[in-house]
Amino acid sequence: LELARGRRPRGSMNRPLLSAISGCLTAILGGDQQQRRAAEEEMRALEVTEDYGVILAEVMVSSSSPVAYRQLASVILKQYVECHWSRDSDKFCEPVPTDVTKAAIRRMLPAGLGDSHSKIRATVAYAVSAIAHWDWPESWPELFDQLVLALSSGDANLVHGAMRVLTEFCHDVSDLQMPHVAPVIFPQLLRILLQPTVYSVRTRSRAVHIFNTCATLIYAISAAYPEAPSTLLLPTLPNYVAAFVYLLSSREEGSTDPGLRKEVVMALCSLLRSFPSAMAAHTMEIVTPVWNILQGTTPVYVQSVVNCREPENSVCDSDGEVLGHESTTFAIFEFISALSESRRLQRLLPPILPDLCYHLIAHMQITEDQVHSWLEDVNQFVEEDENEFSYSIRLSAHDLIQMLAEESALKVSCYQAVMSAIERHIQGTPSHPAEHRWKVHEACLLAVSCVLEPLKAGEVHFDCQPFAERLLLPSLASTAFPLLTGRCLWLAGKMAAILSPELVSQLLEIVARALEPAQHNTLRVLAAKATYYFCSELQGRERGVLLGPCLPRLLDSLITMATEASEETLPLVLEALQLLAQVDKKATAESSGRLVPVAMALFLKYSHDPGASSCLEELFEALAATPGCQESLLTRLLPTAIDILQSSDSQLPLGLVAAMLDVLVLVVRGCGSAGLPQELVTQVFPRVVQRILASDDSSVLQNGGECVRAFLSTGVEQLAARKDAAGYSGLHYVVQVIVHLLDPGRPEFSAAFVGKLIVVFVNKASIVLSQHLQLLLRSVLSKMQVVQTSSVMQSLLLVFAHLIQTELEAVVAFLSQVPDPQGRSALHFVMTEWAAKHPFFFGVFEMRVSTLALCKLLSHCITSGDERLSKIMVQGEEVPSTGEGIQTRSSRQAAPQQWTEVPLPVKLVKLLIGDLQNLLEVQGAGREGESSSEEEEEEEEWSSAAAIGDLLAPASDFPGYDAMWTETEDDPDLQNEPILQLDIQAHLMQYLTQLVQQPCFASFLPMLTDSEKEMLRTLGPSPV
Repeated sequence: LELARGRRPRGSMNRPLLSAISGCLTAILGGDQQQRRAAEEEMRALEVTEDYGVILAEVMVSSSSPVAYRQLASVILKQYVECHWSRDSDKFCEPVPTDVTKAAIRRMLPAGLGDSHSKIRATVAYAVSAIAHWDWPESWPELFDQLVLALSSGDANLVHGAMRVLTEFCHDVSDLQMPHVAPVIFPQLLRILLQPTVYSVRTRSRAVHIFNTCATLIYAISAAYPEAPSTLLLPTLPNYVAAFVYLLSSREEGSTDPGLRKEVVMALCSLLRSFPSAMAAHTMEIVTPVWNILQGTTPVYVQSVVNCREPENSVCDSDGEVLGHESTTFAIFEFISALSESRRLQRLLPPILPDLCYHLIAHMQITEDQVHSWLEDVNQFVEEDENEFSYSIRLSAHDLIQMLAEESALKVSCYQAVMSAIERHIQGTPSHPAEHRWKVHEACLLAVSCVLEPLKAGEVHFDCQPFAERLLLPSLASTAFPLLTGRCLWLAGKMAAILSPELVSQLLEIVARALEPAQHNTLRVLAAKATYYFCSELQGRERGVLLGPCLPRLLDSLITMATEASEETLPLVLEALQLLAQVDKKATAESSGRLVPVAMALFLKYSHDPGASSCLEELFEALAATPGCQESLLTRLLPTAIDILQSSDSQLPLGLVAAMLDVLVLVVRGCGSAGLPQELVTQVFPRVVQRILASDDSSVLQNGGECVRAFLSTGVEQLAARKDAAGYSGLHYVVQVIVHLLDPGRPEFSAAFVGKLIVVFVNKASIVLSQHLQLLLRSVLSKMQVVQTSSVMQSLLLVFAHLIQTELEAVVAFLSQVPDPQGRSALHFVMTEWAAKHPFFFGVFEMRVSTLALCKLLSHCITSGDERLSKIMVQGEEVPSTGEGIQTRSSRQAAPQQWTEVPLPVKLVKLLIGDLQNLLEVQGAGREGESSSEEEEEEEEWSSAAAIGDLLAPASDFPGYDAMWTETEDDPDLQNEPILQLDIQAHLMQYLTQLVQQPCFASFLPMLTDSEKEMLRTLGPSPV
């Protein structure tokens, strides 16, 4: 403690180095730019000296040195620690300080935690935290005791400095260290929190933050140590809850600080989420003050932020974060979200939902700052409106209502509450200043969009005519407020499926007028969004009937908008345009004279922009699928495509060739449904091949491979029939492209999609397969030798997995005869890689192909006893560590992982059991999500056998199943594959049930884990 108060030991001083550093500090702080740059260069040169960090620490903690010197020294020392202290640091640079130097710095730094200057304390605390990350507890075991002594010192400055260290320090506390940390600091933090006259509000806020961090870590370690919460947190929890309730309820000056309230509410959120059972007894006492704060801050927010009539008094914390009423409001929204996540606590919400929705809608109003910003700059509006990455009260309130409406138990009551709150707002509109009334209506319209799901599902009664007369049509009566008019049209588009046809026709006329060039840009953008929703919500014949009368005007206006749009607004316009182009092919064909040239011009201008180019590709796809547009499209596209493919990279913008190849994929597939147009085969395909074979660019090779696959898929007969001057067919050049993509000297990611290309070649070009199969397989093997990325390896393994379905013996024979670089057979190499990578396969088609191929391979091993496979040894289970004591970073690095080895057939059994376990776990997640009771309510656990047994129901019973194994395959070459129609769960269950009856299974059994054996027992009577 004396050390922390300033009595530090004086080590040996390197006077020449001290003089040099002092001179540099003086020059850096001086006004001469040339001297400053020279001093900075000299400081970088001095960094390599042994005492550099020690002298900086001496200067920093020396109260006799000028404050400016100390601040600069502290900043430089912080950088020194980041760059030199540990080789494991992301910013590491040589050299590493010696142990003696490190010890000297560690001895001196705590003296700065009690400094009278807050900036000095802050930088010292940062340096201590950074060093502790690497050195505690192994090299700095006394640090925690020093910090605890500082907390109990009564010195406000020293407490503040120690608290800043603990803020970062607690994140590094391990599960074995927390039992020693929590009982010591929890009482100290509570004492600091409840002494407003001794400690500043920022220090008290930090105490709550540290408590929250520790509580969250205790919850995290409870999975491994179930007793942790009851021994470390729950004994002191009532005292903390009482303190939090007091602080939220108090009107004393030190308790109403928004930053303190924010930290308290966020701590309560964490407790509700992590310990709902323990918090259940305190729920009512904490909900009341939080609710009172929300009620009190709503009018303040509306007056000071929404309408800018009274400026809000905001403060900043020591890290520069602005702390106003908004920060507290964000925390309260998070608190309500935490309540809704628990079935038990969720029951508190229905009685207050109408009032809650009323307050949330008030917070959803557009602020005066947003009005000015959005009307002056439409790009700003596009960036902030509906942007999931934006951070505003408006969007947070919107998201909270939407989340409540998505809860099955709250869906209907939330809809009713929103409608009740809207009626209340509309009735109270006359009391608002005239110039701000439209904001209330706009917020109400936005709120309706949050509860559309029960409306569309027919779960609640909805009469559209009164709704339109009460809310929609009055909002469209005037165009004086573009944001209100646009929001109304936007909502109408989202509701198109449940509005009357007469009302939809009326609204579409207004949308068409809103898109006209004379209208405000923000209104036009919202009208474009509305067009998108009208197109997507209206289905079948109804869509064409209702949109038909306005379709030419809508297309014309959107085409005009596209020519004027910025990079920010263009994707919105193109999204609407590409959907509109699919409504009526005749109308689209009539507009092709404008539409195709604009699409081409925009493609050439924005091919570098991912958002715009993605939307343009969808537009090209729609045009290619429209017979009346194909001739115009090909006439304009092909000369441009040929010119781009023949130009050198230096003549073209970066990425244009790859983007054009992407467009050609869509055009080839769209135009090739009834056979490829001859010019695509004779003019474009040869130049695509030439460009691929001459390129080393990964994106060109990837997209080029996909383009060749599209040609192969839609025109294989035409490629086979076409011969060049040398007599080679198009299929010959397909093989050349595949071999080029698999060249080990090419970029690794050039082969990212080559697996599907080869699969399509095998399926479509069987007439020439035998001529090229060995060349293709050797090329795949060569590429596998150099590949490091798992996704690329998966693409290559897919080739063997697919061929094993039909050509198992031929594949095994081929791989057995080819050596790998280590002198073993390529079969050993492929099987080892496949067994290691299979659990990490992704993609519904790839996962199924691999699983079924493993089944066939295992059956072959069992029935034939093929020693070429059965004698291959592969990686089995990880050998658990036998080390005792605290597992630190250094000890984990010093003990590498060790694995058992098992025969390949055993590994195949393990992999198949793992696949079935994954299927059941996904189903379990779906079942758990639908269950009306939660773990914290019932405090029960299924036995593992019962749990898995209950899950052996049809896969279709569980929604979660679809996400992993039966998701829609959108690849046009794979959509009709029989493998996608197979019930993979039933197949695996049947296969494994038959497997355990095989005589050879007894030899597999000792090498299976307990969980694998348990899985097999659930399938029925077995020898397991």
